[in-house]
Formats: sequence, structure tokens, C-alpha cells
Amino acid sequence: MARNSNPVFKSASFQEQLKAGTAANAFETPSAGSLEDMYAQRPAGSTMSMQDVLNKVLIMALGVLAGGLVGWVAVTRLAASGSSMSVLMGLAGGAGIAALVIGLINQFRREASPVLSMLYSVLEGFLLGTLTAVLEIVYPGIALQAVLGTAAVFTVVMLGYRSGKFRTSPKARRIVMIVSLSFVGFLVINWVLSFFGAGFNTYSGWIGVVIGLVGIGLGAFFLVSDFEDIQHAVENGAPKSFAWRCAFGLVLSIIWIYVEMLRLIASLRSLAD
Repeated sequence: MARNSNPVFKSASFQEQLKAGTAANAFETPSAGSLEDMYAQRPAGSTMSMQDVLNKVLIMALGVLAGGLVGWVAVTRLAASGSSMSVLMGLAGGAGIAALVIGLINQFRREASPVLSMLYSVLEGFLLGTLTAVLEIVYPGIALQAVLGTAAVFTVVMLGYRSGKFRTSPKARRIVMIVSLSFVGFLVINWVLSFFGAGFNTYSGWIGVVIGLVGIGLGAFFLVSDFEDIQHAVENGAPKSFAWRCAFGLVLSIIWIYVEMLRLIASLRSLAD
């Protein structure tokens, strides 16, 4: 199996759990008839299906929406009253850091925890809701634009994958992994420098446009990788519990695209003002 750019799918636990569904039948190139017999002998409902993954994605999406609604309402009320948002932004930043820690813990567990996955969803949703509401004040309508843009990217990638036109390769995954690590490294360094007044505003101007386009491109590649690995896991009889890990990785990719879509739209609108 080719390596995935999404860290969830390249973790050791992914490989271990994937093997758990095939190790008992590890022999040289079985015939089509043998494969049918093997799958027929498995206990009904013991292996992961695509529907299992979609169900978990929907549950996590509801968690993101719930957290996002809290952040959105908080920003809206503070803005209406003219109160300072410094405390709220601090809470949003704390939620983002907590979501990052929880995400890393969940990634390195042998099995992804449903509780940790949902906690991550709510915390990340709160951060996204707060960020989106703040940008909505500056650029009215950006929230809807970002949602539609993210949905458009997801739809195009999904249709391209189903048609067989979008596929990855081991070499492409290695290159994208290097680029994505450099991308994240740049954003982290820039964020640290911003505390000393030396960083770039990555949500305005041409630099924001370039970063947003690169980020969306990376996110689209992550989605293709996720689709490939989920399909591979389903076809190889991964355990049913593995659906949480697959859903976690897919939601990470969608959130990545949404954040970069916000960045791109905000930057384009800043140039138009």
C-alpha cells in the first residue's frame, strides 16, 4: 500500500489494524474464487464498510457544527455589545491547542477513541466557529462562501476519484508529505514571529492568496489519499472499529480545506477592498 500524506493513515496502528483483517489469510496470490470463499466465511458485520466510515464522519461533523455554533454565537454577542474579544480569542486558541494534542493522542492509539474523536470535533469546531465569525464581521458572507467552496472541492475530488482520474503514487505522496510539512512549519514560524510584530498576515494580500491556493491543493491531495486508503481498508477487511480512525482522517482533511478556503477568500476580498 502506498504511503499516505494524511498522518492518520500512515501511522503504525493503521497498518497493524489493517493487517488484522488479512493476516489469517496471508498466502500467495489467492484466486478470485478463494477470495470469495474467505469473505463469505467472515462473521457478518465484523469488518468495516464504507457506510460505517460515512456514519462516523456524520457524527464527527455534528460535533464540529455544535462547537462552531458556540464560537459563532459568542463572537456575535460580544460584537453586538461592543465588548473585548481578547478572552474569547484566548479560549479559541486554547481550544485549538487542546484539539491538536487530542488529535495526536488519538492518532497514536492502537484504536481511535470515539470519545477523543468527538472531543476533538467539538474543540476544533469551536475554534473554526470563532475564526469564521470574526472574519464574517470583516467580510460579510465569507462563512457561506467558505462552506460552498469546501463543498465544491470535496465534490470535485470525490467525482474525480470515482471516475478513476484522481489517483496518487508513492512518489507523489512523498513529495506532498515534504511540501505539507514545510507548509505547516512556515505557518507555525510565522505565527510565533507575529507575537514579536515580525510575521506576515496570511489572511490578506497576495501572500494569503498563494498560501490559500497551495493549502487547498494539498487538502485535495489528502482527500484522494484518504479515499484510496479507506477503500483499501474496506477491501482488505479492516476491523469494524477502524471506521473511527478512517473518519478521523477524513474530517481532518475537510477541516484543512475549509481553513485554507477561508484564508483564500479573505485574501482575495482584502485585495478587492
